[in-house]
Amino acid sequence: MRNTNIHKVLMCTITAMLFCGFGWSVLHVRHFINNAMEGKGHVVNLVKTASKNGYVFKPVVEFWTVGGTSIEFTSSTGTSPPSYDVGENVTVYYDPKDPHAAILSDWFSIWGLSMIIGALAVAFGFITYILYFRVTLKPSRKRR
Repeated sequence: MRNTNIHKVLMCTITAMLFCGFGWSVLHVRHFINNAMEGKGHVVNLVKTASKNGYVFKPVVEFWTVGGTSIEFTSSTGTSPPSYDVGENVTVYYDPKDPHAAILSDWFSIWGLSMIIGALAVAFGFITYILYFRVTLKPSRKRR
């Protein structure tokens, strides 16, 4: 019986931490986007990186800041097959105080981590509810 309570507390703690992580991630992305500058650039290379199921391709992007400085960065997200072609024009968001902190202006680059954490939070919440907190409706016995 005591072991079950430890599992309940552990599952509730993990679920709460995931929901907090989701909230923090969304707020962080919103803050970044609200304070970011938009830059125009192009893909100069594709970096081939090993993954569990083969390889993913991460675009290397060169863009220009509002001040005219050329910045080059490698995207943190990769896909297979590549989502971008070398020479393709792209839009990036960058922090004006640290232009190397830049992300591509596509949905997954911006919101991917938040949505993964959110999906895990919902999954853990649902599992926790089903395993430990659902109310079992039993037919009532008639008293004589």
